[in-house]
Amino acid sequence: MNLPVVLEIALGMAFIFLVLSLLASKIQEMIGILLQWRAEHLKQSIEVLLSGNDRDTDKAAQALADVLYDSPWIRSLNQEAKGRIARAFRRGAQLIGGIYRFITGGRNVFGAGKTTGPSYIPPAAFASSLVERMRLRGMLEVLADERLISFISEKALLPVHSVLSDLRANTANEFLLNPELQHLETSLQQILQDFKARLVSLPDSLDRLVASLDQFIAMAQHALPVGHPLTTTFLRRLDYIKQGLTSTPAERNAVISRLRPNITSLLEVFDTTSDIYRELSRLADQGNLSAQGLVNHLDKVAITPGLTASLMAIARKVDFTSDNLRTEVEAFGKELEKWYERGMDRASGVYKRNAKAVAVMIGVMTAIAINADSFHIATRLAKDPLLRNTVTQAADQLVANSKDSNTPLNENLTQVKTAVDQALQEIPFPIGYDPLVLEQQQQAERSWPLPLVPRRFLGWLVSGLAISMGSNFWYDLLKKVVDIRNTGKKGD
Repeated sequence: MNLPVVLEIALGMAFIFLVLSLLASKIQEMIGILLQWRAEHLKQSIEVLLSGNDRDTDKAAQALADVLYDSPWIRSLNQEAKGRIARAFRRGAQLIGGIYRFITGGRNVFGAGKTTGPSYIPPAAFASSLVERMRLRGMLEVLADERLISFISEKALLPVHSVLSDLRANTANEFLLNPELQHLETSLQQILQDFKARLVSLPDSLDRLVASLDQFIAMAQHALPVGHPLTTTFLRRLDYIKQGLTSTPAERNAVISRLRPNITSLLEVFDTTSDIYRELSRLADQGNLSAQGLVNHLDKVAITPGLTASLMAIARKVDFTSDNLRTEVEAFGKELEKWYERGMDRASGVYKRNAKAVAVMIGVMTAIAINADSFHIATRLAKDPLLRNTVTQAADQLVANSKDSNTPLNENLTQVKTAVDQALQEIPFPIGYDPLVLEQQQQAERSWPLPLVPRRFLGWLVSGLAISMGSNFWYDLLKKVVDIRNTGKKGD
């Protein structure tokens, strides 16, 4: 057997496996759509991500994943079928999926009463859904609001009242500086309102607090007798109060850190023994409606230890130097998106490996179903010049058409398939359960050196593995073999 014949056999085998690979890939795609493999794998991967790969918390992770899937961010991604035909197809697919899970003993990963889910969830949608579920923004704002209220009251308003009460007692004038005090209280109340409305940041609110005290001191200086010992003592004590707020930049940063909880400390709220949980519970007991709602919500949130550890690690990476409360949560959300993307990259690798195993099974079943015995195909191509020439001409035409145009591979193959079917009407193609093909296989079986392993079974297995390589692999190989063959012709 000379080299041109070997190349023609290789070309014929590559062409046949290309056609069979396209058939098998369509079968696998249809099965995947009917059984929701991609959507199911996505949900299971998210559950693994939420559990921290801890099997002891699988149930809690599944419950949390179900809740996340009910959020508007993710629920809107799952488009329901519209129209009678589409709904009928969806119900048929759901029925097939239910039968499949009943036979395999698998659970419905989409939750009770649900049979479908999105096949892709953007990182931003997942991060927003998880942050919303944990209510981090709400907890941060409630705690920061109450801490600022307490700070202004304990560090500014109460000391000013105490100093002013002493002055009034010494002067026997209980209405002394009353307009100035009311103006200060109004200013402090406005600072709190603006902060609660997120019109200003926490550092700016502290600056406004100091400015209000400066304004109160200036008004007191104007209203009190100049040079009087009581005036001097009163103004000095007011200056001490102001210095106690933010005397240095370092002190100012320390105050901001105490007033504004960072994300790491917020995540500790899911531990009922933590200080921040007790602080939130105390606010709820004092009648803070927002705190009450958060505490009631925390009792219903199932955050697994593995997820808490992952979120803590993410929180430590976030730079919390921003002056804006919302920016901190947004920065944490961006890190959550990166964490989700890394998890989905790993899940994609697992899915590809699983899909490859399924492709092998479908390839073998396809080979058995159409009796695609690779040994018999190779033998017939080697012994039948007419068959070999017909198949190689079809392969040459396919490659030539793909080089001359930008037509997709599937469309090129459809054109070539018509020509091949017409050319092979009178030729016994070495595939199928035709009596002639079966007789030729039985004859070859007699000279097979491995009696314990039937030649046909091994041929089916080889064909199944070859089909599972995919149409892209065989198409690229087909082009390379054609190029080598044409190069040999030019050299001759």
